[in-house]
Amino acid sequence: MLCPGPKLIWRDIHRQDSNHPADTDVAGRAAEFLYESVTLDHRLTLGDVFGLLHTCPPLRQVFRRDFAEELCAEAGKGPLQQSRGSDPEELAGIEYLELYWSWGYDTATKAYSSVYRLDLHGVGRVLEVDAPNYGVKAGERINWSVSLTPVREMLELPLRLRHTFNITEDDLDARAYGETVAVAKCPDVLLGQVIHGVLYELSFHGGPEQQVEFHNELMARKAEVDAGTAKLISADSVFADFDRPGFETLFETMGGVPQGDVGSALRRIGDDEPVGPWLEREFDGKVVAKEQYRVRLGREFRKALRAAGR
Repeated sequence: MLCPGPKLIWRDIHRQDSNHPADTDVAGRAAEFLYESVTLDHRLTLGDVFGLLHTCPPLRQVFRRDFAEELCAEAGKGPLQQSRGSDPEELAGIEYLELYWSWGYDTATKAYSSVYRLDLHGVGRVLEVDAPNYGVKAGERINWSVSLTPVREMLELPLRLRHTFNITEDDLDARAYGETVAVAKCPDVLLGQVIHGVLYELSFHGGPEQQVEFHNELMARKAEVDAGTAKLISADSVFADFDRPGFETLFETMGGVPQGDVGSALRRIGDDEPVGPWLEREFDGKVVAKEQYRVRLGREFRKALRAAGR
């Protein structure tokens, strides 16, 4: 069990006599237990995780690629008060940090993905008013990204693990891509997964210095947009250039219909529905797929479109 202090309590079921107590604090040797299952004490905070990295220096070498040294040094400066914005949604702040699973499942290939690494986000306090900008109602919570939140502002936040999670469709060409296909539970987690999940999210934009640079760059771009001086590029025009070879390969004619409109419509075709007749009904015969592709089913057609565009 990972406890405040920090303490890493190891229970050796083979040594339970009076001379060799079963429970031992092995925080200083934590690198030896990365592949052991661990539970999180309900009092555990983010600061305790960095305390473990400080207590066991080899851990910082193991997780060097996740900026463990830099983040640990920043955490060593001590906690700061959590900053909040002026909007009602932001005033709620973050109540605790949550590690959670984000498994994917490709229903075409029957393959799972993202089953090893935990994700991390901040869970806001219960809202007293609706937050329409986030699709959250009063009495619910907002899940916050913490990748650019200064680590010192979160050191005193509790760290929890959510065992139950949604498994989502991972096939890009499935109509239900990104939607929940199953609900699962995974109570077992390794110590290494806990540490990596925390560090991976907190170093997503680099170490503390790189995060400040990235944040400042984002704010500068936002200021340009607000002032109307930014040069904006349509996402549709960018993706149109990538997709154009696929459309030229699979379609006989677009009938003057914008490529973006056809692309959006293709996402609505059922995975097992023939494309040709569906397009004729949707666009009154203006959009016509080439003869060899008309009988393709929705998911199969979308795969062919992406492959032709590569």
